[in-house]
This record gives sequence, C-alpha cells and structure tokens, in this order.
Amino acid sequence: MSHAPTHRIDERTPAQLRSLSLQPGFTAAAPGSVLIATGATRVLCTASLEPRTPSWLTRGGWITAEYAMLPGATRPRGRRDPGGRGKEIQRLIGRSLRAAVDLSQLVGPDGGLSIVCDCDVIEADGGTRTAAVTGAWVALEICLRKLVASGQLGQHPGLGQVAAVSVGVVEPEGADPGRDPVAMLDLCYHEDSRAVVDLNVVMRGIMRGGSTELGLVEVQGTGERGDFSRAQLDRMLDLAESGVAELMAAQRAALIEAGV
Repeated sequence: MSHAPTHRIDERTPAQLRSLSLQPGFTAAAPGSVLIATGATRVLCTASLEPRTPSWLTRGGWITAEYAMLPGATRPRGRRDPGGRGKEIQRLIGRSLRAAVDLSQLVGPDGGLSIVCDCDVIEADGGTRTAAVTGAWVALEICLRKLVASGQLGQHPGLGQVAAVSVGVVEPEGADPGRDPVAMLDLCYHEDSRAVVDLNVVMRGIMRGGSTELGLVEVQGTGERGDFSRAQLDRMLDLAESGVAELMAAQRAALIEAGV
C-alpha cells in the first residue's frame, strides 16, 4: 500500500481533511446549535433540553440523538423516513456523545436532565455520520455551558471532546493497473463509493498538561471487497488520529466564536 502523495479528485493529499467550517449559533430556538460543513457535506446540529428523562433511568441524566437526511440532500431525492441506516447512525451519534459526558452529573435542581441532539443533513457528499458526531458535540457543549451559566446545572459534566472522521483504502484516480490502493483521510462520496476499505473512527480528547490525549470511542470498519491487513488498519488509524486532532482544534475555535 503506497504512502506517497497521490492525486485525489479534489486535489487533496491522502492525509488532508476536506475544507471545514463550524458556524455556532446557526439557529436561535435550540440552546446549542452549529452548522458543520466538511467539503460539500453540510449538517445542522442542535442540542435541546427535554422535559424529562427516560422512564427506565433511575439516576443521573441522559443524552440521545436523532439523525435525518433531508430529501433534497441527495440525488435523486431521498425519503424522509430515516430507515435502518439512519437509525443505526443516530445510535452511533448518541453513544459517541455519551462518552463525552458524566451522565451521573447531568442533574439539575429538580433531578436528571435529558438532552436530545438533532443532526439534519442538508447536503450529503460522504462522511455525514462523522460530520454529525463532530458538529453535535459542539452543539451539546454550547448547551451544557448555557445550562451551567443559568443555574440549571450545578457543574459542567463534560469528560472531554468527541469528534469523528472517515478513513478508507481507495484506488487512486487514474491509477495504472496493478498499483496499490492508498489510505486516505476524510472520504468524499466519490471516494467512498470506490473504497476497498471503509472505516469510521470516533475519538475522545482529554486535555492533559496543555495537550490533548486521544482515545478511541468507536471504530466501524468494513472490507468492501475482501479483507484488509493489520498494517492497513494501523495506517488508517494514524490518519484518523491526525484528522481528529485537527477537528478538535476547530471545535475549540467554534466555542470561542460562540462566546460561551
């Protein structure tokens, strides 16, 4: 598997993220909101306080997520029903966000709090689930900080940042027959549809001594056309870690912009 710079459809190097922007406060109704754009993929993420926690919960609070791809986000037009894929993605987002919060501390003066993070894909060009995780954490963090400031939370229950990125092993554009596929970071749809291996990586970052210590929260990997080696997996995880570090820096910048 080659590690050399390789031509991609959008002129990026294999280890380069797509253009990224995070616009906090994109909507006013929800306590926390952000519009995340990674390349041509755009996802609106909001975090809202629910009136009650789930009936089965006996202590602490709860965080969940909903994910939907708007009909006009793809060609041809999609359906509003999230289907099995959408439900699987929203479970991933919920698990990822809960890894960033001490749920036992998500408690206000009247008991446990419940927060729902909605992730609505406006435009899809690959990596919608990873963009949703990255954006939803920013929306959630804004919401939590506002709850603390208003006295609805006694202390901030955060355990660190959470962000996600896609990685894959892809045949390079215009590659000569027999040339090895290349590990690439942050796949667009064109690359994802041609990937030999597709990997989604969620990581948590904890600040220690002025630097961010990263740990894996979830890894979803599939050999689309056969298997893949341990060396390929290690290379993809290295790429994911470097990409997540960049994403987390952008998350922190968005929080500064939000002024919370």
